[in-house]
Amino acid sequence: MSNEYHILSFRPAIDAVDMPPVLEQLAQQLVRSGKLRIHADTVRNFVPYSGSDFDKTFSWRELNDPALYTRTRERIAQTIPPAHGEAGIDEVVERLRSKIPPSKQVEEKREMQIARLVVQAAHPAVMQLLLIEQVDVFVSYSHTVGDLMAMHFWEDVGQSGGLQSISGDGTAVYVSCAGNPFVSGDNKTHTTDGFPAMARLLVIAGQELGHYADILRNARGQLVGRHSATLGPLRAKPEMRQNREQDLQHVQALMQQMHRCGIYRLARFEKAKHFFAEKRKGSPIWLWYFTLTLLWRALVGLHRLRLRSHFIGQFPTRLYPSTDLGTNMSLCVADMLFNLAPDADAYRRPDPREEEAIICIEALARVPQQAVKWGHATTRAAWPKLYVMYYGQVIEANKHAIAQRTGRVYELKLQPARWGMRRIWHFLRYYRQNKRYFRNK
Repeated sequence: MSNEYHILSFRPAIDAVDMPPVLEQLAQQLVRSGKLRIHADTVRNFVPYSGSDFDKTFSWRELNDPALYTRTRERIAQTIPPAHGEAGIDEVVERLRSKIPPSKQVEEKREMQIARLVVQAAHPAVMQLLLIEQVDVFVSYSHTVGDLMAMHFWEDVGQSGGLQSISGDGTAVYVSCAGNPFVSGDNKTHTTDGFPAMARLLVIAGQELGHYADILRNARGQLVGRHSATLGPLRAKPEMRQNREQDLQHVQALMQQMHRCGIYRLARFEKAKHFFAEKRKGSPIWLWYFTLTLLWRALVGLHRLRLRSHFIGQFPTRLYPSTDLGTNMSLCVADMLFNLAPDADAYRRPDPREEEAIICIEALARVPQQAVKWGHATTRAAWPKLYVMYYGQVIEANKHAIAQRTGRVYELKLQPARWGMRRIWHFLRYYRQNKRYFRNK
């Protein structure tokens, strides 16, 4: 079992016309805030600024946008001797600007596209709180987040695919997507370019933003712990421990029921059908497995009708890029089981209770990641306890934190993008291109 990164329950929007209005507004705010830091192969929109006792980064917007420039100068002033005065700040600003020449800058169109992907990976309340707290969001086209951080962090966390960190310089979210999400076909340089990179970006962003949402704040907005665990000492909270254990038992029971419904056999038929389609399409053996797949899918469809309120009945018939029902359901249950008990060297501790707490923290943060991959209905059916805990407790706490910081009740409502003439024209214009892209061709 392993974590699935290259599958999604929806087609992500990268153009404004396809975005829900609330998410488009959040994406624009994220770009204008200057907090989105992108390393896209040979171009980037931020520059590191380090010293003996500090590590900071500044985006191109923070160094040039008049609305952000005052705050940038204040942050730089904290790092130089007061005797250097305004001239010292000016010297640092010019030095940092020179490191992002026009030929090496990320285009504004690309910034907006990446921002749209990031905001689709989390609940709007999480993104709004992130903007209020001025959290840095780093996105890299690399396989790891090492190129986004100072060199002395590489040994500890540089090989991670994603990271949510809290330091003296504030909170930051790091995401890698292992390729260029915006190319396909003959333009691909790596096999992970295109849709796999886009899916990985959303999946990892969902998890790391889940970690950010899990942070517990007091009435003054100070970070005091996590919903999933106590921090001194690091221990899983009883409710979290119980919810994870119950969901583990629930997923194991789902696997048994899937065996009885013939779903794993359907997955084997689908695999054989694709194998012979590549090697001997049109042969009797291919026709045999093609027929078996159709018949067994119809049989599974009857079970889905009987279990409409169950995981098996609520599982989506279409995921991207695969349409194989049996294969997708088999992958989903294995993925759900793995993410309830993730296994990695980074989570190992000598104290078993501390290790359990880390696993509980990871499991709760992966609820939005699973919703991105498999859909909300499927995630709730597979993880009923953790889903309710995340969206009923963690997200509500985020909304409460927004109300405390702004003095206004959280009121963002997520509605789908409306179909108008502009969107219809956009859909028809790019239909064939998008069809190839989301099939991972």
